Amino acid sequence: MNIAPQPDAATPATAARGDRATPLIAALVLAAVACQLCISMPTPALPDIAATLHTTTDVIGLAQALFFLLGGLLSVIMAACSDYGNARTLMAVSLVLAVAGSLVAAAAPGVAVFVVGRALQATATAVFPVALRVLRQTLPPGLFGRAMGIITAANGGIVGLDGLLSGWLTDTYGYRSVFLVMAGFGAVTTVVVLRVVPDLRQRPAGRLDWAGLVVLSLGLACVELGIGMAGRAHAGVTLGTVAAGVVLFAVFWRVESGRAHALLPPSYLKSRQAWPVLVTSVLACAGMLSTVNYVVPVFSRSADAGYGLSATFAALLFIVPVCLVNVVFAPVAGALAPRVGWRRMLRLSMAVTVPVLVCLGLGLGSRWVTFTLVVLVGFGLAGALTPLNGLSAILAAPNNPGLLPGVNAAAYGVGSSLGIAMASQLLGDRAGAADYHHAVWVAAGVVALGFLSSLLITGRAGEHGEKV
Repeated sequence: MNIAPQPDAATPATAARGDRATPLIAALVLAAVACQLCISMPTPALPDIAATLHTTTDVIGLAQALFFLLGGLLSVIMAACSDYGNARTLMAVSLVLAVAGSLVAAAAPGVAVFVVGRALQATATAVFPVALRVLRQTLPPGLFGRAMGIITAANGGIVGLDGLLSGWLTDTYGYRSVFLVMAGFGAVTTVVVLRVVPDLRQRPAGRLDWAGLVVLSLGLACVELGIGMAGRAHAGVTLGTVAAGVVLFAVFWRVESGRAHALLPPSYLKSRQAWPVLVTSVLACAGMLSTVNYVVPVFSRSADAGYGLSATFAALLFIVPVCLVNVVFAPVAGALAPRVGWRRMLRLSMAVTVPVLVCLGLGLGSRWVTFTLVVLVGFGLAGALTPLNGLSAILAAPNNPGLLPGVNAAAYGVGSSLGIAMASQLLGDRAGAADYHHAVWVAAGVVALGFLSSLLITGRAGEHGEKV
């Protein structure tokens, strides 16, 4: 069912142009980088954190899992709140809490305090969806597309330099220096956001639907937690947790049906401007991110089935190039999307990636063939995530323009967890070369499903010649 075309939810009230747009985009890029640092920089330091705090990497891994779970929930909550308050203030609060979390983690005398610090740091992940809403509300379509690509590139990693910097800091000064760097960068970013981002106060009709927001957040938490437990907990517990999430989604639908100012009206949820975007995001991340961030790196380090590379060389060969492609191509995709069509850019990227993944499954025996094809997957990833971010802002519900970007950010987390869970089940404890081939081919099938779901996305009238 389609809803009737409505005015763009993010029509710029006061469009920022030229010199006024540049500082705004720069501030939001800094915010996206601050978010990404909180996500990526602790990973190389995990063994040192475990040794310093006299615990195991499994326990520290639980702190990481809590960070990602809370990050997905806070992305939804803060995005919803931004429709009823000042987006600049919410971004600043998120960054301040993340800075506090970095300092707590840096000073942590034990695991419990470290977990508290990482939980506070999770607020940084809420900055990205709010930044998308600010971009759509303040920039004209041409600038919005380019800015969207730049923000997506920043949020995807700084050419892998964040991980390399973290490794060097850990080896030279210990893991605490990593969190101090994050705190310093976050503090500077907070000041810039407060000085540059405009005061975008919303005056929506009605009040924030807290009941709907709580039920939606709990449903997302159950689904993401259940998927994350796959392979590590009893199958009954995993399935029960996911089932609880599905039940909560049904409750959310019922709650929203009876509200005059619903968080996401059922008529909008049923439209093809909402759910196909989220499904495509889940499937794109499940297929592409699991391949470049999990299957290929694990394969390349395997001495039996793969190339037996060191962690550093594997990252330089297969992870850093993907980050570099994202930095270069995401802005290009963002600039092209308003001209060729956001949906067309998404569909083309998904369609091209499917045969690339099929060939990657066949070519894992050659290190340099794998390198070439992984780089091509990086182009597909940047070409898909940029329009998905853009569509989440363009097709957002008119009364709640911040929420779809927030839920879409959570969908990325669900998709990444789902893809890694599927790949880890296929690979098992003693994976042979054939298992890695099968894992990549399954990823190709998942991306193909994502392409089919992208065909279901309907558009909305764009502005000034913008093609949706």
